[in-house]
Amino acid sequence: MPDEYTALVEALQNTNIPFSEYGWKTRPENTYGVVGLDMEAGSLAGSEGKQDRAFDVKVDVFFRKLADMAEIAGAVEAALSSCLGACWELNSIQYETETRLFHFEWIGQVTGTITAPEPDPPAAEAQDGEG
Repeated sequence: MPDEYTALVEALQNTNIPFSEYGWKTRPENTYGVVGLDMEAGSLAGSEGKQDRAFDVKVDVFFRKLADMAEIAGAVEAALSSCLGACWELNSIQYETETRLFHFEWIGQVTGTITAPEPDPPAAEAQDGEG
């Protein structure tokens, strides 16, 4: 994953808000968040293919108490600013009547490439004659 995205996920998980990437198996009852890459926002092509890429990242937070709005928004926006600089915006503020939750959505951009996580190193195998 792009380094900026990985740093953002870590920063969001270090807030007092439970965050998950892309969704929850069972969503928490009160305040919670979801973060994920949304789509490629742009790229720079060269003779060897794509040289640089930007991706939209989406951060959603759900909460019950309107009185918590400033604290929650402040924590999320501090994480966004520390990882993405000024490359983010508050996209929407909603109240979902079915769940009775407020829903804030931020959109930002990260640059980099999508890479698979490093595999765990193979376990050391006993050599013949040892043991």
